[in-house]
Amino acid sequence: MREILYNEKITLPEIIVVGDQSVGKSSVLEAISGIQLCRAQNICTRCPSELRMKSTANIEYTIIHNSKRSEDEAKTLNDMNEISNAVTRLTKEIADEGTNVSSTPIYLTVYKRHIPYDLTLIDLPGITRNPLPGQPKDIHAQILNLINKYIEPVTAVVLHVIPASVNFATSESMKLAKDFDPQCLRQLIGAPKIDKDDNIAEKLLDRGPGAMELKLYCIAVVNRNQDEINENITLKEMKKCETDFFLKHPEAFQYLPDEFKGIDQLVKKLAIIQITKKNREKTLQLKNIPIPLTSEQDCWMKFQSMINAFRESIRTKVNGDYDILTRVNMITNSNQISAESIDSKMLSSCKTNENLMDSMLGDDRLAYHIYRFQRNFQDELTKTFSDFFSSDYYKFVLHAIDDGAGVSLPNFPSYQMSERLFHGELQRVSRTCFALMARISEYLKERLLRIFHQVFDIQYIRLVEQLKDVIIKQIDLAADRATERIQEILDMKYRIFIINNLYPDKVVRKRIIDTISQICYHQFIIKCTLDIDRASTIACSSSDLLRFMKEPTEQTSRRDNLVRTIKAYEDALRLGQGYL
Repeated sequence: MREILYNEKITLPEIIVVGDQSVGKSSVLEAISGIQLCRAQNICTRCPSELRMKSTANIEYTIIHNSKRSEDEAKTLNDMNEISNAVTRLTKEIADEGTNVSSTPIYLTVYKRHIPYDLTLIDLPGITRNPLPGQPKDIHAQILNLINKYIEPVTAVVLHVIPASVNFATSESMKLAKDFDPQCLRQLIGAPKIDKDDNIAEKLLDRGPGAMELKLYCIAVVNRNQDEINENITLKEMKKCETDFFLKHPEAFQYLPDEFKGIDQLVKKLAIIQITKKNREKTLQLKNIPIPLTSEQDCWMKFQSMINAFRESIRTKVNGDYDILTRVNMITNSNQISAESIDSKMLSSCKTNENLMDSMLGDDRLAYHIYRFQRNFQDELTKTFSDFFSSDYYKFVLHAIDDGAGVSLPNFPSYQMSERLFHGELQRVSRTCFALMARISEYLKERLLRIFHQVFDIQYIRLVEQLKDVIIKQIDLAADRATERIQEILDMKYRIFIINNLYPDKVVRKRIIDTISQICYHQFIIKCTLDIDRASTIACSSSDLLRFMKEPTEQTSRRDNLVRTIKAYEDALRLGQGYL
C-alpha cells in the first residue's frame, strides 16, 4: 500500500488527536508513528504538534521548526532519539517555561523507513479543567477553543483517546466534536488502559453502559506505561506485549473481532479512512471535469445543446413561463409591496425606478421588465410636457407674444410662435425617448449575459468571450435601429398641423407613447432577444468551435493525473484490506 501511494506522490490528510490531559495521547501517537515523543509529569503537549510521516528508502532524518520561523531556519535531526528533546526545547521557546499553552504549532516532518504510508497526525494539548500553578484561570477555555479550531473542518478525522473506563459518550472531547459532526461520521476512538474495565469488549461493540455507536469504530490499544518506559521497552517490543495481552485475557476478548483490537488495527483503520475520503474527493473532482471534445461533430453537438438551452431559457422568460422560485418571489413581493406603493415610487427619478425594480423582482422576466420601463417612460413623458393651463405657462406664452411684437397682430399668437413653443416641447421629449433606449439596452445586456453564463460552460472561455461580443453587438444594433426609427417619428412630429394647446398633450404624447412602445418591443424583443440564438449560432463555424472548445492541455493533464491518483487509491484500498 505504501509503495502505491508513494510512487504517485499522494499525501493523506491529517488526523486530529484529542483527549483529556494525561490519558495517553502521546503514547498512542508513539505507537502509530513508531517515534518516541516527549513526556511530562503534568502537561506534556503544550503546543499543537503536527507530525508528518514521510516514507524514505534512504537515510532517516527529521526536520523540526515552528510557524514563527521560516522553513529555512528549520533544524534537521539525524538521530530519531533526539526528537523528544528537540520538541521539548521548541515548546519552551514558544510557550515559555512552566505549564502555559500556545496555539503556535510545531512542525515535525519525519522521513522514516518501513512505514506503510505517508500520514499527518496533529496532537493537541490535553483538556485540563483545573489550572495548574502558573496557568491562566481560563486555561480550560483556551484549550477548548484551540481544539474547536482543528476539529471543525469537515475534512478533519478526529481520533479521540479515551480511557476504557470512561463513558465514551459523555467525554468532553466527544461533546465538542458533536457540535461540528452531530452524527459522528468522522470520529474514531482509541481506548487505552483496557485493563481497567472488565466490560470493555461490550463498549467497543457499541453495547452496554458508556458505549457509543460510531461509524468508524472504537478500537482497544495497549500503551507503554511508565515502568515499561523506564525499562526501555521499545515500541516494537510493545506491539508484541499488546498481542500477548489480548491472548492472555480470552474471557474478555475472545468474542471481540480482530478489527477492534490493537494499535495495528487502529493504524489500518486510519489509513483506510483517509484513503477512502481522499478517493471520494478526487472522484468528485474527476466527475466535475466535462467530457473531452475531440472532433468538430462533438463540438457542434455540445454547442447546439447549449444554444438550445439558451434559446429556451430566453423564450420562457419572455413568454412568462417562469420557474417555481421566480413565481414564489413574485407572490412574496406582491404581498410585501402594494401596487399603490410601487406606482408612487414609479413617479420618482428613472434611476430610482430601475433600482427599485431590481430590488423588488431580482429575476429575468424580460418582457415584464421592458413593460415596466415603458410604463415608467409614459409617466416621465407626461411630466415632460408643460402644464398648459398653469399660471407659469400663461406668463411664458405672454412673454413669447411680446417677443413676437411686429411679426404678428398685437396680442395674437402667430404660427411661428406656436411652432417655436411646440418645438421646445419636442426637444424635451426626444431626450426622454433616447434615455429609454439606453436604459433598455443596458438592462438587456446585463440580463441576457446573466442567462448566457447560466447556460454556457465557463470552461470554454474563448467561446464564451466570442459569444458575449455577439450578444452585446446584437443589443447595440437593436438600440441603433430603435433610435433611428424614433428619430424618424420625432422628425415627422416636428411639423404641427393645428394651433391648439391640446395638440401636444392629447395627440402627440399618446402617439409617441404608443409608437415607441411598439418600436421597443419589436426591436429589442422580437428582432433581438428572441433572435439572438440564431445570431450566436452563425457567429462560429465548425472549425472555430473545435478551436474554441477542444480540451486545453492543462485540463487533459489534470484529468490524467486524477485518473492515476484514483487508481492508486483504489489499489491501496484493495491491498489495505488485507494489510497488517
